[in-house]
Amino acid sequence: MPRLPRAVATAVTLTACVAATTTSCEPEGPPPVPRPGVLTEAELRSVLPSGTDIPGYVVKPHSPPTATPHTAIPSKVSPDTPQACQALVDFRLNHEPPRPAARVPAEIWPRDDTSGKRDFKKLHSVVLSSHTVEEASAVVDSLKKAVPLCGEFLVYTLNYGDQDARIRIGRRPAPPAGDDSVAFDWTVPGIAMNTTVPVTVVRTGGVLTAYSGAVPAKILRKQHEKLRAFISGQITRP
Repeated sequence: MPRLPRAVATAVTLTACVAATTTSCEPEGPPPVPRPGVLTEAELRSVLPSGTDIPGYVVKPHSPPTATPHTAIPSKVSPDTPQACQALVDFRLNHEPPRPAARVPAEIWPRDDTSGKRDFKKLHSVVLSSHTVEEASAVVDSLKKAVPLCGEFLVYTLNYGDQDARIRIGRRPAPPAGDDSVAFDWTVPGIAMNTTVPVTVVRTGGVLTAYSGAVPAKILRKQHEKLRAFISGQITRP
């Protein structure tokens, strides 16, 4: 082949490779392998938010609290309360139903905040819980249904003492994050540490990420992307 046509052919081939792959004709290696099933506690811990993911914040993972005798007695809404409100109580106080296969909490606070006070006007904590996709979807749907129906109601609970506690729910717009999401305010007016807790729940597949406190949109987005990459096999951790 004459030198000029050969050069042209080579250039065309390279151009086609670049156009087809946006990088080169080098082999890309094996495709990522999605993680089947429900994530374990170890897997959830490996994808908790970190200070690297959210610069300017400190993240302190901790184990779920040791079970105490009263945790066997679930909190229940009063008979005159819409039954849909039980979903909010189950999510916030009973951690069921359905009980997650694994649940990993962590405290989060701004790095420059050294007060040590519980300030829910800032991001305060996060909990990852793993379910099947169907279960996680059902939990978010039940919370969405409950929020507009449950302005204020009574619940019998041992979480705030052996009493009927008054719960106040405030509406908040769901953030455009994750595969699905819901947000609301949770207030218990009758307790000493009465404060309004903004709650934001984001679903990524079968994982629910629940934030307590005001959470910046960039954190919601980055955590969803991190979980999605892990579930799809694009990142591998224990």
